[in-house]
Amino acid sequence: MPTEIKGPGLLYVNSKLASDLIDETTYQKWYREDHIPEVIATSGIDSAMRCRDVDPAADKPNLVLYPMKDIGFTQTEEFKKIKVHSDILPDGKPIYDLAELDVRYYGLSQVFDEKKVGPGQTKLILTAGIELSPAITFADFDSWYRDEHLGELNKCPGYLRTTRYQLLFSRSNAESRVLKGLPPRPEDKNAQKPPTYLAIHEFDTETPDLAAVMKTAETEWSKRILGGVGRVEQPVFRVVEGFGKGGFFH
Repeated sequence: MPTEIKGPGLLYVNSKLASDLIDETTYQKWYREDHIPEVIATSGIDSAMRCRDVDPAADKPNLVLYPMKDIGFTQTEEFKKIKVHSDILPDGKPIYDLAELDVRYYGLSQVFDEKKVGPGQTKLILTAGIELSPAITFADFDSWYRDEHLGELNKCPGYLRTTRYQLLFSRSNAESRVLKGLPPRPEDKNAQKPPTYLAIHEFDTETPDLAAVMKTAETEWSKRILGGVGRVEQPVFRVVEGFGKGGFFH
């Protein structure tokens, strides 16, 4: 697994409300009108994709993805100065008092884009976060994706493309508070580390043929790989809107 935070990568922010002081409408207004515009105006980030989990019972239903030419920008003073307060937020509270944010930095490991339809076509993303067990080597896992699985997904109706990543760093809401110089709170707890490997499968429809997608896991190689992984997370998100230049490693 890579350890240096540099090179093309993805800033992944998954969140939920954590206070009665703020409602979903105000939270989305802060994201759309204040926070995302500030982020994509920096020198290191020019695009963002805002998504919503299709499961109404999802623990963290909000997801914002920021593709970056160099994920190392997250280590700069410019990035660290992005505001945590806003006139939109109630009672002068910092966002980390009002919402719980799961922040991850991923390094880009593969772009599979045989259809080359260009940006702006994605309506749904199927994500696959995987932690390998000792029974599966990374080489075998990587070969399965490159030599079989992505080709099978490419046959599914509505499928567009896939980007794959490895986790470089993650931080909980409590750790983000420390980064921003905010005091610790008793209710802040460190979250479980996310899976090391992430794939984002893009579709041009909000109602993909899930039976066809599931069938791609029925090959012998797929059964061996998926039967031997240690942990899998597979949330599905509807793309709400894009911001900035709109590219996603195209």
